[in-house]
Amino acid sequence: MFPCKRHPSSAIFFANLLKELAAKVDELIVITPRPYIPRVFTKIKKRWARWYLDPMVSNELNMEIIRPYFLSFRGMAYEGINGILMHLSLFKLINDVVKRRKIELILGYNMIPEGIAAVWLAKALNLPVGFWAIGSDVNNFGFYNSGTRYLVKKCIEESNIIFTESLDLENNIRSISSNPLNIKTFYKGIDISNFRDLPPRNSLFRKLFLDEGKKYILFVGRLIYDKGIYELAEAFSTIAGRYHNIDLIFIGEEIEKEKLIAGLSSYGISDRVIFKGMIPYREVAYYMKVSDLLVLPTWAEGLPNVVMEAMAVGLPVVATDVGGIPEVLENEVTGLSVPAKNTEKLSEAMIRMLADRELREHCIANAKNLIHEKFDVKKNVNKLYYLLSELKNNHAHA
Repeated sequence: MFPCKRHPSSAIFFANLLKELAAKVDELIVITPRPYIPRVFTKIKKRWARWYLDPMVSNELNMEIIRPYFLSFRGMAYEGINGILMHLSLFKLINDVVKRRKIELILGYNMIPEGIAAVWLAKALNLPVGFWAIGSDVNNFGFYNSGTRYLVKKCIEESNIIFTESLDLENNIRSISSNPLNIKTFYKGIDISNFRDLPPRNSLFRKLFLDEGKKYILFVGRLIYDKGIYELAEAFSTIAGRYHNIDLIFIGEEIEKEKLIAGLSSYGISDRVIFKGMIPYREVAYYMKVSDLLVLPTWAEGLPNVVMEAMAVGLPVVATDVGGIPEVLENEVTGLSVPAKNTEKLSEAMIRMLADRELREHCIANAKNLIHEKFDVKKNVNKLYYLLSELKNNHAHA
């Protein structure tokens, strides 16, 4: 998980954090494995050829990026096995890097499969190790089968430090193992400078070919069922019937687009919905600037960066009260929260936020203050540097 030509926004917030960290250390190397797909197969499925778009080694954001291939299997059931395969396939590469560059610690991002590989590689090379748990790796993949659960448990117990996206996720990890664990909830934060000095709203309407006379509800995320996209479609059908000047915009990887369009058509509102697919990171901020409401009706989550981005822009938010979302979205203080999978409550909250100007302004002001105080990546990187330095020193003394 790291930005690349195939998926420019993959783990973009972690990449931003590493960019800040790279300025504070002598050297930071990112190894971001990609599945091995024989070139002959790319003629069968042309989209597989996108795995070959990036060079093996490049320098980006003041970091050396290495993108090796490794054998892997598709599907949640194989994520534990993929962790083992990643460990085996990367051992020689990382061993050479460690010896040649005097690497002092290894940090994995995403517990499964990357965290599993990072922990075992570091142990084999006698280096301190930590990993970042992001949400789905624990809540979904980590419990998929007994084999995966065993590997996850071993990964947790053998890591020197574990960073989590939220307090909710930290508690979930502690429930997996009875051993005392060095777990830190760490808010990566966002680069607030990306949301300063945006073009004026009226010029953005023209730039994005949107109607300045309309209001827009925005969704940003992968178009999959557990992001609540079908609940959003149903809730929007209620709003569209009441307000004729409101449209819905979807931004993100269009995995279930056709099925979603069929649902929208059954409500008779497909002409009121705009699909933008995956767009450059900077452009997402433009859509946030011109929109009137961000809605995230997800069923499970770590701490979604899109909520923090919207708050930084000044876009009011309605989201479900799952995972780490309540740590940033306090109901009626920094936004409106609703139960997951409850279409009626979702549509009520969306209508209320759109109609109540005083509530909107109250939430926008509080949300902006919160983001500046707790979720600025340029401030938070100092804490990360301290924690990693402490980890390195403790390992040296041991």
